[in-house]
Amino acid sequence: MTTKRMKKRIQHRKALLNLLLKFINPSNKLMVMLSQNLDKDISRYQCHLYKLHKRSYKIKTFNKLAA
Repeated sequence: MTTKRMKKRIQHRKALLNLLLKFINPSNKLMVMLSQNLDKDISRYQCHLYKLHKRSYKIKTFNKLAA
């Protein structure tokens, strides 16, 4: 999954969760599951960003050494 797609998915889930929090108790099983799912998506997104950063840093470092 691409970074843009992950970010959109997180934004949609976050909006849904915030909307439902106005009407449903936060300790409801559905709300807990949605929150946990959102946490997992955010974690995956951050790992993906870290891998991209790590890869670009390696390339920059290699290019400096090669020059």
